[in-house]
Amino acid sequence: MNKYPKIEITKEELIRTIYFILMKYSSDSLHMQGTSSKRDLVGGFIERWLNKLAETAVFDSLLQNKPYKAIPDYFLYNNESEKNAPDILGVKDNRKTVPFVQYNDGRWETVSNSPRVEVKALRKDQYLLGIRQPQMIDDYYVFVESDLSPDYLTMIFEDEVFSEKNLESLKVDPVFIKSDKNSSIISPVKPKKAEIVGSFRLIGTYTKDQILENTVSCKPKVSPRYVKSVSNVDKVTKSQKPEKIKVSDNKFIYKKGDEIYLPISIEGDIKKTFIVKENKGSVFLKTDKILSINNKKMLPGFIKIELAQFDRSSNWDENLAVKNSFEVFAKDSTDKMIKAFDKVYKR
Repeated sequence: MNKYPKIEITKEELIRTIYFILMKYSSDSLHMQGTSSKRDLVGGFIERWLNKLAETAVFDSLLQNKPYKAIPDYFLYNNESEKNAPDILGVKDNRKTVPFVQYNDGRWETVSNSPRVEVKALRKDQYLLGIRQPQMIDDYYVFVESDLSPDYLTMIFEDEVFSEKNLESLKVDPVFIKSDKNSSIISPVKPKKAEIVGSFRLIGTYTKDQILENTVSCKPKVSPRYVKSVSNVDKVTKSQKPEKIKVSDNKFIYKKGDEIYLPISIEGDIKKTFIVKENKGSVFLKTDKILSINNKKMLPGFIKIELAQFDRSSNWDENLAVKNSFEVFAKDSTDKMIKAFDKVYKR
């Protein structure tokens, strides 16, 4: 659907975010304890916190024509602090700072009906989006798709890392190779510094009511099924009596046995679209029109929707949905959120 444009990330933005992550790394003793399951070396810690970059990138883009900028949460907390901080603390211009929340002895309290905002960054190849039940306290949930270069971190490495002398020093004498008929040994390749960091794309902004309406609440260890793939097929073997498909507001709720299924988005003329075969792991449709299923264009004829089970071992309640279908049938409230920002800024 791509309603919002890609936002290219600059080297300067990457460096600023990594600086914050390094401050957090230095101040957070928990991850450095040998007995902790969360023990990280700095590389893994950067990877875990890099999505912090999305908050500044997306809101700088959204508010570029406003007289103010959003203020992300760059506070550092000890391990006893409650994890209830919104991702956007307020807005500011050259003259004033307007808080949406204020810290009060361990908790963030909302200031005079100001908006609370949660930002969630999801990888481009990520199927699902989810919000844990304890996080369901905010007014707006901003979903962002990240498409970062796999080697993004090399952009800030010193040139010395890529020196030719390193390549030469790591070459192994061919005297150690008696035979390599299958070409198993690869010739050394000189690594290159990344030229781009990557990009973010705003999927949309959704209210808590929209989250509840368009996701499925899953108890701990419950594994729902979701659309893994959609494809046109030439024929359907052992088909059943055709059943008219039921789609409401582009949303198809599939049911089979006691399995839990995440909503499927279907756009197009479905007047002559029928279910011709179904089981727990797949459903086959026959249609005479072009349809878009979870944002994928399908031609008239037979369509196979593969429904894989998401192996979920989480010990918490969570609201889940398929990422690329959510922006089809959920109501985008980005404009509403910005108007709420305007209202607080002007008062």
